[in-house]
Amino acid sequence: MPDVWMLCSVGAGFANVGLALGLIVLYGATYSKTRAPFTLALILFAAAFLAQNALVVYAYVTMMEVVPPAMNPYLFAIGAFEAAGLGAMLWTATR
Repeated sequence: MPDVWMLCSVGAGFANVGLALGLIVLYGATYSKTRAPFTLALILFAAAFLAQNALVVYAYVTMMEVVPPAMNPYLFAIGAFEAAGLGAMLWTATR
């Protein structure tokens, strides 16, 4: 049976994937209007977050049994802080 903290970490990873996708869509719309190189760099930045979080979700789901239970709260905290940062970026970009 997976630990509750590990399941929360997977949930945070899925949330981060969604936030990164939101940033890619938003920055893509901005890039299509402006063609600014900086906005293209932001798209690549968000794509890196998307790839990293997709890998995190895959790794957590496939290796849940081998991760020491003492690490699970820390892995969740990392995902939660990243979600807060990506959420702040998305909120700021919509203003």
